[in-house]
Amino acid sequence: MKRSFLLLIFLLLFLGSCGQDYNSNYNDRGTYADIGIPAGTPLYNAYVLIQNRCFSCHSGAWQDFKTDQAWMDSGLVSKGSFDTSTLRNKLQNYGGNMPRLTSSEIDTLKTWINGL
Repeated sequence: MKRSFLLLIFLLLFLGSCGQDYNSNYNDRGTYADIGIPAGTPLYNAYVLIQNRCFSCHSGAWQDFKTDQAWMDSGLVSKGSFDTSTLRNKLQNYGGNMPRLTSSEIDTLKTWINGL
């Protein structure tokens, strides 16, 4: 009886974790996934931030922008200038239920865009 109970618990834990590359309890979607951008780069940090904070409502909107050039071609990012980037304006005009970014999150975006 005890052995079958332990086997059942193991199977439930194993099957419950299959196919998920992030821990949904901690809102870290994309942290462990291979998103095709070199980890630790300013673009990677910005993309993961945008993925975590924006994609839940804006799915499909920016998911294909995986290069600096793609962001610039979209018109959302002005090369080397966070202050003149359309993305900055969109993030500061918190429409509807859009979450406000922390100063640290904005610094992540500034570092990426100003470094282009």
